Amino acid sequence: MDIAEGFPLKDVGFGGAVGFVLGFTFKRVFKFLTLFMGLYILSLLWLADKGVISVNWDGLESFVRHSFSSLEAFATSALKTAAFSGSFAVGFLMGMKV
Repeated sequence: MDIAEGFPLKDVGFGGAVGFVLGFTFKRVFKFLTLFMGLYILSLLWLADKGVISVNWDGLESFVRHSFSSLEAFATSALKTAAFSGSFAVGFLMGMKV
């Protein structure tokens, strides 16, 4: 008989590993998206300053707010539905720190 049989250590380890990988990935993707969005807004500012385009800043702000609220809702629902949420959360936070 296997000693680890029936012991939730495997689930905890798996949840922590998955949380770490997802946290690390989200951190990298978020940094890339933030850089891209910053460059995009800077290009809009420069083109608007040169008179090439006219920017609807209220529409852009609404789009950005909606995008971040959708991301927050996804992250919240993903954490709630995870069966191994405790170790997942710890692994996710560790992945965000790396």
